[in-house]
Amino acid sequence: MQARGKFLKKLINLTAFSILSVVIFFSKNLAGDDVGSKIDKYVNNLNYFSSKFIQSNGTSLEEGRIYIKDNKIRLDYFLPNRSLILSKNKGVYINHELKEEEFFSTQKNIVGIFYDIFLDKNYFSKLTPKKKSEEIVFEKIISINSTKTNLRIFFENKPIILRKITAESENEIISISFNEHNYNSILDDDLFSFVPIYLD
Repeated sequence: MQARGKFLKKLINLTAFSILSVVIFFSKNLAGDDVGSKIDKYVNNLNYFSSKFIQSNGTSLEEGRIYIKDNKIRLDYFLPNRSLILSKNKGVYINHELKEEEFFSTQKNIVGIFYDIFLDKNYFSKLTPKKKSEEIVFEKIISINSTKTNLRIFFENKPIILRKITAESENEIISISFNEHNYNSILDDDLFSFVPIYLD
């Protein structure tokens, strides 16, 4: 009887431990899903959005503005004066000083990550966040043209604000920091035209 009692006690302890492990596992997953859903909701509301950005590759700094409206994104770089305009399948690079443009596929170009981050409705729900007291970080390995890039997206936690995107490949690290967020920008449709007026 004593041996049976010990066996039952071990079985009860093992069952309790298993249940506790499952609860902890699902609690962590649900917490991660909740954070991802909150970030998706924040990003999905970035319509008519603009902000300043600073881009660095470790040796040089560039400044500009990003604009988001409906299903398009525009990045304007100040010096030299040039723009990137992105939709789901295509993008255009415009050199305003030379009045030249070049079209490309966003699906086959690293800048396509902007479309995924800002306009994929469930992008962050599919990733596992690393949450600290003051920031939330999402990380993903992406592969374009056989080049692997470690992508990190940083959000301020309270309140939720996009702060930085880093893309690290074998040869370089590109960092883009965002500031002066404007959530109610008045943006003309012409701003997102793939062909500037002077090239019509």
